[in-house]
Amino acid sequence: MDTTARSPRATRRPTRRARVLGVVALLASAAGAVAGAGAAQAAAPLTGDGGAAWRSYELVNSARAQAGLPALGLTEEANRVATDWAFRMAGEANLHHNPDLSVQLRGWSLVAENVGVGADSDQLQGAFMASPGHRANILRPEVSVVGLGAVRSGDGRLWVVQVFEQPAGPVPFLQVQTHQAPAPQPLPAPPAPAAAPAPQVDRDTRDAR
Repeated sequence: MDTTARSPRATRRPTRRARVLGVVALLASAAGAVAGAGAAQAAAPLTGDGGAAWRSYELVNSARAQAGLPALGLTEEANRVATDWAFRMAGEANLHHNPDLSVQLRGWSLVAENVGVGADSDQLQGAFMASPGHRANILRPEVSVVGLGAVRSGDGRLWVVQVFEQPAGPVPFLQVQTHQAPAPQPLPAPPAPAAAPAPQVDRDTRDAR
């Protein structure tokens, strides 16, 4: 049975920024299970996974193509912010949104964030697309930029961050196409556990109004 929990902060209404927060725990996994992984998990080695990040990028643009939407471009800034937050979550063993996202990204008119932890990028993308709020972030017609971060924790779980942005002005893209460019070489990662854990996802959407 699926269980859904929503952050109490979702009911707040900041005066200058529209904000939507939500936490979704799938397949009866409690949202607190990630945060309660313990100090041993936090001390375990963390490994950036460029291949998983690229796979997430392909899946995002594939979903947009199926919906008749243009592909999103990658930017160095969005990738850095997403990767740094993926390392932060994996190091703390705590799935939560980045409270400084709107400060770390410069010159935006809208930003949104999907975060999740699971076995691999495909599993997490399935969880994102099955959740209306996360799906809406992926299929937002008004965004043109995405940044991806993916980190393996010592127990084999993959922590993924998808940052979506509509810049206020022109920005240089690192990449726009999804299939012709070679994927980044992934760093070595420990094997995933035999029984893959159910994915958990979180989202955050903000606009400049």
